[in-house]
Amino acid sequence: MISCFGGAGQIRSDMKHCFFSAVLLMSPALASAEGESVLQQMNMNGSLRAGYYGASRNLDGRKDVGTGALWLKSAPSLGSEASMQVEGWVRNDNSFRGAPQSKLREGYLNATTGAADWRIGKQIIAWGRTDGINPTDNLTPRNYTLLTPENDDQRLGALAAKMNYHFANTVLTSVWLPRFTPSVYPIPALPGVVFTESIPQAGQGALKLDHSGGETDWSVSWFNGIDLSPDLQIGSTGPSGTNLILQHRRIRVLGMDGATVVGRYGLRAEAAYTWTDNPNNDPLVKQPFLYAVLGGDRTFSDNFNINLQYYFRLVTNYQDPQGISNPQLRNVAIQAAVISNQVTRFQQGITLRVSDKWLNETLEGEIAGVASLTRGDFALKPKLIYAFNDQLKGTLGADILRGGNNTFYGRLRNNSSLFAEMKYSF
Repeated sequence: MISCFGGAGQIRSDMKHCFFSAVLLMSPALASAEGESVLQQMNMNGSLRAGYYGASRNLDGRKDVGTGALWLKSAPSLGSEASMQVEGWVRNDNSFRGAPQSKLREGYLNATTGAADWRIGKQIIAWGRTDGINPTDNLTPRNYTLLTPENDDQRLGALAAKMNYHFANTVLTSVWLPRFTPSVYPIPALPGVVFTESIPQAGQGALKLDHSGGETDWSVSWFNGIDLSPDLQIGSTGPSGTNLILQHRRIRVLGMDGATVVGRYGLRAEAAYTWTDNPNNDPLVKQPFLYAVLGGDRTFSDNFNINLQYYFRLVTNYQDPQGISNPQLRNVAIQAAVISNQVTRFQQGITLRVSDKWLNETLEGEIAGVASLTRGDFALKPKLIYAFNDQLKGTLGADILRGGNNTFYGRLRNNSSLFAEMKYSF
């Protein structure tokens, strides 16, 4: 029997290993009728994936990376008013050398009591109505180094308690996150620099009023928590080099979004103002900022879709890092501004997504991109997906990132690569 409990009845921290071990123990029975009955009761599905990437996404210089992964998801029902969901993966992103990694993305319980829905456990909470860029999406992290063709696969869950209270066409959502889980970002290796990360263990909370139905869908939200994106802080200097600390600080975010349909056009807008924890105007800490996106899409014929958006970011209390006299502080402040997209007081840009389907919808093509009109850097992702049958799909694409050294996408240009993946779903 697999035990997920340690001494004194406390839940072990490596619950994900219990989940994957349980799946492996059940695997000999998959071919039997009894095994199929168990899988049906567990409502389990998943996928096997094998991929090639021209470069890793860790800015570590690795090229020609082979990947293999098993993704599993189970959503058994616990009765008419309760259910659970468990999802995770086991993967090797090092050309099948070394030990595989595993991650529990989500593991939570759902329950319904009257007009309220409750969800407790590790969960992904995604907010925002615009496409790809969501200023209000601040609650749960992403792993931006994960080798996957789909951006949504980078999402990670965080331990949270969420309640949705329904009335009329409106939902009041409250969220409590007892501890903080940061996003994973690519960190380049720099000579004479050692990076460490400071992760505060502090409670976070959020409220959201969301209306759906009628001519316009809209929401208003408030978040008081820790920034998923770190600031930089200069630490000690020793024989191994200068220590740069990735410091996550508290932020407060007031957000809103809306969506409507006008004829054949879908229109969306989203905006958020973020108050940062920077009372002393530290040049290494983000300044408060307004971030907004507005745009729309239209489908022509049956499947040809164009989605175009305009975004801007306005930094209040802006300080030009180039004006800092201390050379060490100036260099670090420039990098901090690049990471936080605060190199200039006002930035603007566009996003574009064009997609279509052919061959009885077995072949799907997409080009997605984002470009800064202020700094000239951009990211472009063309992708083709072919369905060989209902279970087997192949993906071929590329990540193209370009720009100057001190631009947001330019600093990531070494992550540019071709990629291919075969995915078998079951």
